Amino acid sequence: MSAEKARLRASAKALLAAMSKTERAEASVRAATEAQAAAGWGGASLVLAFLSMSTEIDTSPVIEAALTSGKRVAVPRIGGGEIAFVELPLGWRDWPRDRWDIPAPPEPLAPLPFDDIATVPTLALVPGLAFDRAGGRLGRGKGYYDRFLSGVAAARERLGRAAGDFSAVAYGYRVQLVDLVPTDERDRPLDGLALG
Repeated sequence: MSAEKARLRASAKALLAAMSKTERAEASVRAATEAQAAAGWGGASLVLAFLSMSTEIDTSPVIEAALTSGKRVAVPRIGGGEIAFVELPLGWRDWPRDRWDIPAPPEPLAPLPFDDIATVPTLALVPGLAFDRAGGRLGRGKGYYDRFLSGVAAARERLGRAAGDFSAVAYGYRVQLVDLVPTDERDRPLDGLALG
């Protein structure tokens, strides 16, 4: 399984590296439109997005669309081997850049607890290297999003009827769509696709 995943990661990284700036920009706008058409967008009061690495789809168009429509937006901060989401304030574009040249949420911002995320209608836009139509997702191999999605699922189960709607969709380029992503018991399936 790990050899299959390694081959698919290498292939996906090569495809992403070969995309032109123009292709990236056009696809980013298309993906934002796809996200707004996703089943979870209309009712979501919270959108979990991500701030893009250089080869990832640009999330600025979808973040702006969410903020303009009055939705709260939160983005990930990685620390201690885990991912937590912090609410995106005005001025986020001025945050210092991390080693991947991504705007890094400052430490004073408190992460949103799983129960807070699980009680409001939420749409999570999930990055990856490859996706399939059955909800399979190949990440970068650290398991951050799989553990995060498991944490949200556990909070939703604990809250029962008090839980809000939650939908997690793959967010990326159309070239990242493959026939089958190899998965195992640790991989959390996604609910849909928003690809540009």
